[in-house]
Amino acid sequence: MYAVWFNMLEGDDRSKWPSGLFSDPRVVEFWDGKKILGRWFGHYHDYLNENEVVWDTYLLYGPGSRWSDGPSDNVSGGSTIMRTREQMRRDLLDLLSR
Repeated sequence: MYAVWFNMLEGDDRSKWPSGLFSDPRVVEFWDGKKILGRWFGHYHDYLNENEVVWDTYLLYGPGSRWSDGPSDNVSGGSTIMRTREQMRRDLLDLLSR
């Protein structure tokens, strides 16, 4: 299972990023100040802002996901995170119970 979370803060300043936001050891946090990953995912999903960057978005991929040319087996996704957080919680719990 893969969980991808995109969030950009005003000014995209690393010092404003709340590190340690996720306490689960399976979660790895990365800073994408240059929006490289956000733009890459923009080619595969419809959660784009005016700069063609995926942000304030979650994407969940199932255990069968294979990432060669692009991600596969997208189980769930939503934007904005605050607006779709209950769906994210339900879908994440469902994936974890598999």
